[in-house]
Amino acid sequence: MEFRILGRVEARHEGRRILLSGVKQRTVLAALLLARGEVVSDRKLSLLLWGWDPPATVSAQLYTHVSRIRRLLGDPVSLTRVSPGYALDIGGSSFDVDAYERVNTAGCEALAEGDAGTASLLLREALSQWHGPPLANVTEQLADAEAPRLVESRLTTLENRIAADLERGTHQQLVAELTGLVREFPLRERLRGQLMTALAGTGRKGESLRLYEQGRRLLVEELGVDPGETLNAVYQSVLDDRVRGADTRTAAVPLMLPPDIADFTGREVQHSLIHEELTCDRTPVDGAWRPRRTVILGMPGVGKTALAVRAAHAARGHFPDGQLFARLRADDGSARSPEEVLTVLLRALGHPDRELQGLGPTALTSRYRQALAGRRLLVVLDDVASDTQLAPLLPNTPQAAVMVTSRTPLPSVAGARITVLEPLGESAALELLAATAGEARIAGVEEEARAVLAHCAGLPLAIRVVGTRIACRPYWQPELLAHRLADPGRRLDVLRFGDLDVGARLRSARDGLAPDTAAALDRLALLDAPEVDTEGAARALVVPRAEAERLLEALVDAGMLHTRRPDRRTGATYGLHPLVRLSVNSTTGTPTSLTPTSLTSISLT
Repeated sequence: MEFRILGRVEARHEGRRILLSGVKQRTVLAALLLARGEVVSDRKLSLLLWGWDPPATVSAQLYTHVSRIRRLLGDPVSLTRVSPGYALDIGGSSFDVDAYERVNTAGCEALAEGDAGTASLLLREALSQWHGPPLANVTEQLADAEAPRLVESRLTTLENRIAADLERGTHQQLVAELTGLVREFPLRERLRGQLMTALAGTGRKGESLRLYEQGRRLLVEELGVDPGETLNAVYQSVLDDRVRGADTRTAAVPLMLPPDIADFTGREVQHSLIHEELTCDRTPVDGAWRPRRTVILGMPGVGKTALAVRAAHAARGHFPDGQLFARLRADDGSARSPEEVLTVLLRALGHPDRELQGLGPTALTSRYRQALAGRRLLVVLDDVASDTQLAPLLPNTPQAAVMVTSRTPLPSVAGARITVLEPLGESAALELLAATAGEARIAGVEEEARAVLAHCAGLPLAIRVVGTRIACRPYWQPELLAHRLADPGRRLDVLRFGDLDVGARLRSARDGLAPDTAAALDRLALLDAPEVDTEGAARALVVPRAEAERLLEALVDAGMLHTRRPDRRTGATYGLHPLVRLSVNSTTGTPTSLTPTSLTSISLT
């Protein structure tokens, strides 16, 4: 069992989120977790739930909430009545606050001992336990009582991590982060002092001194006090040119990851395996190091990028030298050239444009690999189109790790852990819909929600679209959405919201196929059958069996067909995702399906 309160209050069992119904249940659970096994009195629970105006049936309602939580959590934990309240024993379960505090303590000890590199790693790992404002979905009373100290603890950890990074000399890379933090917390003198140090360490002494003066005036006007000893010491060190760890020649530390996905759900097993691959210690085998490489494969819209971003954020503490991220397809679905991507990555690594102008592919690749040499970097390459595109972007040292997403297998990523994503099952799909639309919008209408999900056929992109529609339309009920989705002619229009467009994503994937493969897909989409074997495909496409098998496997490699485990007698069967079929037919303008007899006159030539 896993418990979280550093963000939304959640409980998970075997990777699945337990749907706690309502703010009060989450409040009771969070209060018991924070008590760390001690008894929480009925009076305290009452205050946290209802403040100073509890209902007359307070005892009965408390009993009901506790009973429901006990039933939802099951055997892994013990929730018992111990007068004058209740106590929760989580046994061997994990609690994110415990994990955060344990790693944070180790990081602070490393920092005190002068080991800035280890401190930075540990403190980043501690901060990775946070997924948003703490206790984000509990009553105001509990949030007011407990959240401030948790927020303060996180800010202190953040300041300590920045202190470790300043010791490592990464002043240039810290300026942007610290500028935002000082704007958000203008009265925190330590953050202001750290920004002064970072500015001075990059040769911006005047700006550093001006920042001190701005802070001094603010403290006087807001609090009626002068700057404290710490901020004054930084001011004096800047005046005396004694900024510690300053080195303007230090290589850039890129932080290119997109924001983490707050409502990410499902894929727990895959996430765990990828995290293990990215973070486990490496030992040489027969004198050679095996690189850290992982590849995520799947059809368009199945959630490859979402999983990669979530896994990258979870592992970023293990890569103190930075994280690179690049999309390898343009918005229209065309593949970007390796030279274009290399230029973007080299800029992030601190190489100015003037150094890159006129360099050819070989020179860019050489400079890129030199920049990565010996550095603990995570490189995320999203939506790779081919081996040719990917090969120049792979590091050639064991310290850097690579995570790749693609629709098609990539033989050039030798020794990689390969994760193939399938559409979500019903339970995981419902969980994603609840996370996207809001649990309150789904509670009590699960059957209608399942009707909506049936038309999404497990595709996370489609589920995210309908969930966003429900969340943004308070007057929409899942029943209305299910009715609209039931019409095949309108379904793809409904599965488009803002920049999220299921049909456009699938059509772009189809347009990127080779002409003969695209033609085969178009014709297979017309078959009035959910699956087809090789013999049936050969008849439908009017090609020899070997050619039909080649085309089918090419479509599987492109993520446009799925295949079942081959049977000894009948061989493999191939299926088309319902939304792929719908998008292809909408593109070709042929709404009706064809029977095998009507296809006998069609040729691929």
